[in-house]
Amino acid sequence: MSARQLLLVLIMLAAVLAAGTARAQEQVRFPTAASPPTALQKRMAAMRGEDAKGTPGLMLQGHLRRPRRGNGGDGPFAALVLLYSCQGITGTVEDWADQLAAWGYLTLLVDSYGPRRHAPNCNSYEAIESVDQTFDAIGALKYLRQRKDVDSGQIGLIGWSIGGSKVLSALNQIGVQNLYPDKFAYGIAFYPNCLTASGPFIGPLLMLIGGQDDWTTAARCVSLRDANAGSVHPMDLQIFPDSFHFFDDPDMGPVRYRAEAENREKNPTRGVTWGYNPAARNAAQDTIRQFLERRLREN
Repeated sequence: MSARQLLLVLIMLAAVLAAGTARAQEQVRFPTAASPPTALQKRMAAMRGEDAKGTPGLMLQGHLRRPRRGNGGDGPFAALVLLYSCQGITGTVEDWADQLAAWGYLTLLVDSYGPRRHAPNCNSYEAIESVDQTFDAIGALKYLRQRKDVDSGQIGLIGWSIGGSKVLSALNQIGVQNLYPDKFAYGIAFYPNCLTASGPFIGPLLMLIGGQDDWTTAARCVSLRDANAGSVHPMDLQIFPDSFHFFDDPDMGPVRYRAEAENREKNPTRGVTWGYNPAARNAAQDTIRQFLERRLREN
């Protein structure tokens, strides 16, 4: 084969692989969880002889990936809803979705920012906290439970940073999950703010955080874990020494201090340390896979 022929073959192969990747991801739409009717709305509806209706949820979009062929056939598959960080959709969270699909899970990456025209911003708490992904997650859960290719009893939730905090909120026993019939089976939270929920939780919960994280500290997650040690679902907390916030994100590059970001853990409340740790990323990947395999065995 000539060099020219070899080049043409490689170009065609690359095109086929690119097409396969494009087909593996599907854009889907679903509403965020509707707001339940208030007590007043219920009384007014009862006076009219009607059923009270809540406020319809905003229509969202998401990136859905089905497991590759030969990895469970046509399903039904265990599934995971993904909540991104204040960075929005990044190559790293897309890579995680691909990895989970390669393990045999159907994944739905929720785009909470796009439909709201919210620009990613990790420097301001006001910007970070202005979008409540908890209700988006519950809307995604309801959507997945209606799909024939999803095992409705094996749907988990995974999130990063603020998305990880919303994992705690969505699984908190005394939280908003009480307003809706659909429940997540388990949760995985990367470097969450462990002040966002008190527990106990409605399912198994894995938390992964850097021991040097100065934005969402490991110490707060240790306190949360210890406070729930006697609950039905004790928390699995994995702390990676010498790792900081976003330790699983190669795009973050080497560890670097960023003076412009708000930080409630400091006084004055400015300055965070972010950076990638490949060894911690690999260890986290192994930990997550083992956690997921245990969930399947227990089902």
